[in-house]
Amino acid sequence: MQNDTLPASGGLKDESQLVTFLLNDEEFGFDIMSVQEIIRPPKLAKVPRTPPYVDGIANLRGVVLPVIDMRTRFGMERAPQTDRTRVLVVDINGVKTGLQVDRVKQVTSVLRSEMEPPPAAIRGTTADYLEGVVKLDKGQRIVMALNAAHVCEIGVTATTASSNKLAAREKLAGAGSTGPLTGADAKVQKVVTFRLAKEEFAFHMEHVREILRVQTPKQVPDVPGYVLGVLTVRGQILPVIDLRRLLHQRPLADEFADSCRQLREDYECWIDRASKLFAGGTQSKLEASVTEQFRKWQSETNSSSQLLMESLAQARGLNEKVIKQLQMRARHEECGDRDAAAACAGEALSAGRETLAALRQFEQQVAQNIQEDQRIIVVDAEGLALGLVVDHVHEVLNVPKNLMEPPPRVKSSGGMELSGVARLDEGSRLIMMLDVGNLMKDQTLRAVQDSSLHADEAALAGEVCSTGAGSQDLSEVQLVTFMLGPEEYGIPISQIQEIDRLSRITKVPKAAEFIEGITNLRGEVIPVLDTRKRFDLEVRPADDRTRIIIVDLGGVKTGLVVDSVREVLNLARKDIALPPDSIGSGIDQQFISGIGKVDAGKRMIVVLDVERILSRQEQAQLSETAN
Repeated sequence: MQNDTLPASGGLKDESQLVTFLLNDEEFGFDIMSVQEIIRPPKLAKVPRTPPYVDGIANLRGVVLPVIDMRTRFGMERAPQTDRTRVLVVDINGVKTGLQVDRVKQVTSVLRSEMEPPPAAIRGTTADYLEGVVKLDKGQRIVMALNAAHVCEIGVTATTASSNKLAAREKLAGAGSTGPLTGADAKVQKVVTFRLAKEEFAFHMEHVREILRVQTPKQVPDVPGYVLGVLTVRGQILPVIDLRRLLHQRPLADEFADSCRQLREDYECWIDRASKLFAGGTQSKLEASVTEQFRKWQSETNSSSQLLMESLAQARGLNEKVIKQLQMRARHEECGDRDAAAACAGEALSAGRETLAALRQFEQQVAQNIQEDQRIIVVDAEGLALGLVVDHVHEVLNVPKNLMEPPPRVKSSGGMELSGVARLDEGSRLIMMLDVGNLMKDQTLRAVQDSSLHADEAALAGEVCSTGAGSQDLSEVQLVTFMLGPEEYGIPISQIQEIDRLSRITKVPKAAEFIEGITNLRGEVIPVLDTRKRFDLEVRPADDRTRIIIVDLGGVKTGLVVDSVREVLNLARKDIALPPDSIGSGIDQQFISGIGKVDAGKRMIVVLDVERILSRQEQAQLSETAN
């Protein structure tokens, strides 16, 4: 963000200075003592259910900055940003707020005697914003001096803001603790499930520290191929293991590309046959099962990579064009229109060759982009951390203990053995539970971990030497983060019972508007909330990435529908800022307990308190629906 230098006008004695700016060609001003700096419009993260004049929040050198659109604040029509648009950062009693204006004009010095009170004709909210009216240049220039503190208030009293911040602190302080399992919870085991080579595996949640996006680790010499290297995660050395290689499976990129390669080769053969058939002018019907083969492959191929999915969409569109042209060719031949049939045959061949080119492009892109699907599950193996690369993290699941069976008596040839098998959906879904403890029986992994531990100790010793006797709060909160559109949200994992794929939702007549319906979760009927509707976001249809997060709302097990679940993240409490008063203290925003800052504030996560998503009255309505 780039700061601007203000042109100052001449100074006078016994004067005050106003930073003046324009809104819809009208001139306003703030006392210069309340304006801390002026910046260009920053990148914003939208916050749900805030007043329309709150554009969002930004990271300003580690400070969470709410930004208000001043035009909307004053009831004016919004205007698109221009090169002159600026944000005034004002500081009211240590609380910073950004105010977006059309253009900053100058710093103007005015005699206090030139400040007149607001005209008596001005009533209501507008009068509360005004400190006074300044007449300059013999009355030819009128500047409305504003009260910055009143402008930055967003319908919240100081008492409300203080009490909400206290509640947020208490929530954040206890967010990391799970406590002992009691009652019904003692009869289930919480697991993290994931895909590996088209099979479903799981780790017990108690062994999972966090889930990270895949990064390129630093290689370590003289180790087996399944040891990819080490990463530095918040100052600690983390060995990274390719779980596919450890279990003697082919790399995911090869598996992904091979399925495409087989389809491409079949498509090439079909185009060769079609070219010969069309060149001979025959009216024979052309067998085109490869186009249906493409449809089946495409429906089974999914990725988190936008680039891969865009290439796939392009190829799908071209394949559909082939199908359409072949259908038109057949109709023209039935009507005896051989010229039109030949034209359609040419179009089909052209689209088929373009489909081939799109498939080749997809193959080439796989190796560089497949990592966006993979995740690193950081597990605790005998007190030591290991990062295990898996194909795709599936869900967090509560598995009844009576559905957990002992492992088959088959010795694993790899570094891991099964600790059990979960039989779900009447045995049609099997989840293989991996035994983290067996990892440490691998002497190579033990040696890599030991060297990593020594590196951690050396780094820690160096840090203590450099910081002296000072101490740092290293306590963390474990969050499950998810996406709603482009924005990222997080819920403390202690508030989540499980995460599942979205199944069929049944509408409930006369249910409250915020209740999407009910669904069957392994024999238990639970109400479902559409989080997009709750946050006043545009409703979108569910897809393969849509998930339902199961939480407890006022004693009612409830599902929250989200666009996708991103990861499980350990975040230091010092990196979770309390929500600014302007977005965290209103009645509709009390469910925001903090703003998490990751990667030095480049990535911002809105931390939610699910117990406050619904009011007491709404929780009562939810309970009625559940019953």
